[in-house]
Amino acid sequence: MIGEAVLILLKSEKPVSSTALIEQLETMVAAAEDAKIRRTIKSAITEVRKGMAAASNRSKLDLPDRNNVTHRFNSEGPRQGRKNTKHASE
Repeated sequence: MIGEAVLILLKSEKPVSSTALIEQLETMVAAAEDAKIRRTIKSAITEVRKGMAAASNRSKLDLPDRNNVTHRFNSEGPRQGRKNTKHASE
């Protein structure tokens, strides 16, 4: 269903974005006559929204510093033995 929605967007020369994809999928739900197809499309909408939320969370954790170096943080912290123990004065 997601692929079909993307193809529709591409053929109509509309921009392809997560928001446009969800809008197209919602249009497809409204037009679908079969309950099974409607459920499948609604499931696709849920997956796209989950992907958007995950991407948003990832971008909040990528913090560039003044030297244009990106630090990536996760909830687990550094792996065992990987913690930098040097002090700024060293």
